[in-house]
Amino acid sequence: MFIGVYRKNDPLNTLPEERISQLISEGMKKGASVFFFDASRIDMEQELIHGTFLEGNSWILRNVSLPDVVLNEAPDPVKSRPECENWLRRRVPFTTFLIHGKNDIQRKLEPLFKDHLIPTECLLDLNQFLAYLDVHGEVLVKPDQGRRGNAIFTVKKINDRYVTRQQNEAILLDYSGLQEVLQEKLAQSSYIIQPYIPCLTEKGEVVDFRIHIQRDGTGRWALTRMYARIGITDSIISNISKGGRIEDAADMFYRLFPDHADQLSGEMERLAIRMAEAINRSYSFLIDELGMDFIVTPAGRILFLEANISPQTQFHEQARAERAIEYAQYVAKAGQVAPHPVIAMLTNDPSDKQLAAACAYSAKWNNAAFYYFAPHDVHAELRYIKGYVLEDGEWEARYCPFPDVVYDRLKARGNTIYSDVYEALRHVPFTDERNGGSFSKKKIYEILEDNAELASYLIPYSAVERVQEILAFIDTYGTSIIKPSIGSFGNGIIVVQREQDGFAVKAHEHVHKINDEEFGQLIFMLASKKGFIIQKFIRSETRNRLPFHIRLHLVQNGSGKWSFISAFPFLSTQSEHKVVNHAGSLRAFTTWDWLSRHEFPQKEEVMLTRLQQMAIMTANHIAGHVKERICEVGIDVGIDSLGEIWIFEVNMNKIGSTHREFEVAQHMIPFALSLR
Repeated sequence: MFIGVYRKNDPLNTLPEERISQLISEGMKKGASVFFFDASRIDMEQELIHGTFLEGNSWILRNVSLPDVVLNEAPDPVKSRPECENWLRRRVPFTTFLIHGKNDIQRKLEPLFKDHLIPTECLLDLNQFLAYLDVHGEVLVKPDQGRRGNAIFTVKKINDRYVTRQQNEAILLDYSGLQEVLQEKLAQSSYIIQPYIPCLTEKGEVVDFRIHIQRDGTGRWALTRMYARIGITDSIISNISKGGRIEDAADMFYRLFPDHADQLSGEMERLAIRMAEAINRSYSFLIDELGMDFIVTPAGRILFLEANISPQTQFHEQARAERAIEYAQYVAKAGQVAPHPVIAMLTNDPSDKQLAAACAYSAKWNNAAFYYFAPHDVHAELRYIKGYVLEDGEWEARYCPFPDVVYDRLKARGNTIYSDVYEALRHVPFTDERNGGSFSKKKIYEILEDNAELASYLIPYSAVERVQEILAFIDTYGTSIIKPSIGSFGNGIIVVQREQDGFAVKAHEHVHKINDEEFGQLIFMLASKKGFIIQKFIRSETRNRLPFHIRLHLVQNGSGKWSFISAFPFLSTQSEHKVVNHAGSLRAFTTWDWLSRHEFPQKEEVMLTRLQQMAIMTANHIAGHVKERICEVGIDVGIDSLGEIWIFEVNMNKIGSTHREFEVAQHMIPFALSLR
């Protein structure tokens, strides 16, 4: 295997000698040939690299084919990349990528780690800064994209003056002087502000803890080194590049927190890895290494300072090189065919994680691998995907090969926003092949009408086209509902009822009393939109008058037949809210056992059998009329006071699986495997 170490400018002149030496040494130990090159050594015309190899004690320039992987040390911003580097990136995987600035990283961590974050704001102007200073007393100011402690300073107000400290030097400023400093800084770069919370040694020196983590040869995060960084006397920062020194982290923990040293050390390491996973989640690539900086308050609270790619490692180059080479070899093999069948779930919905976990366990039971991924995670040219695999009960990012089958939970085929992912995986079978989006209710009803037995479950309906026809429909069937033919979640549904002096029109919570002329205008407006239907209103209510519907969930199994997963009742907790699945309804769910015992005593099994038979017949009939493959069907039904079953809607789009994830997975995974 060839590993090319790349920088835009000659890495042999810009990387530390010890790093170069250790990368070569670790490459030899792991059976890889490591060579070095810069942008000028990329030959696009010949599709080769003029690489520099160490042979004996001499550096030799050789022409080599494109490497298996590029270990790109300290990458440049995208705007600074030469075209030849972009050309190479389309052909060879790179290990290292840039991430956002400090403020964006804080925002990514806030949802899960708020208790470990220092309040952070972008520096905007003097007025905002002074207000922030009044609240926090002393404020730390640092560049959003800064490194190695450069341009960091603190500000503290004393009477009507301001003391600024940079490293170990203090300057006294008046109002105009402070204004000038801040304006100068903002003219150069973006800055963030935080309360200054120093962590001090027993000698009053600032100290923080650097945790250097890297991905190993399996793609997992692993601790490379943890150490304490101590600043010089009176300094506000601990960076080594600014005169600081390092000490063993364990020794420092025992000196500062003798009763909780081991606990704090372990917690900080686990926190660093969890934060790294959270930071990586929004990127389509794997972050290869991070230097994570923390402090500990006197009360023992761990606070996150910042995360940096390509951190300084001058005191542990060998340990870093070992992991860097392992990881480079892992990346080089990322697109290789897996030894077992691979099923991948395509989703951009965090609520699918429970279903994904169930699929992972089911896949393992079926001797297959499983991961999930988002639309932006596909690297088509290199034929790998940044997916998430379940390890020890946690989802961890990995580079994964193209799957053998995609379980499509996104269901956005035909949507131009997601066309790239479907195009990239066009040769991979999907569990669903039809275009995404809701299927027309009118079309579904027309399909069901073809079957005499299923037609008996259909609620009388008509397209909203002419006012007189709608008036006749209401006169025939009484209270009716008007709803969009395409739509979901109960949106746009109204209940209409003829009254003595006109009509009552109920739109969820609001009832409007209108006369015949106004009602005619309403129908004319809806008809002009060409997409509404009217149905007889079915009272599907419990004995205490709570509206309900039942979601019948079916999934194709490994034999290509429909499996009945569940009958899942949903109830509106307010009797006046007739549309149970409306976004404004406070709905609850229960189990079929509970509902049937309460509503259909002595008939529970009979009613469930009727539901199952009707559902399987419906799924088979729909699948026979839809040209493309479908793998799931959700049928919403109501049951009136006479025990008659009525089909409200049939859904083939994204079907919820809450509380029945394993039932879905144990059928879906064998079905997916049958498509290979």
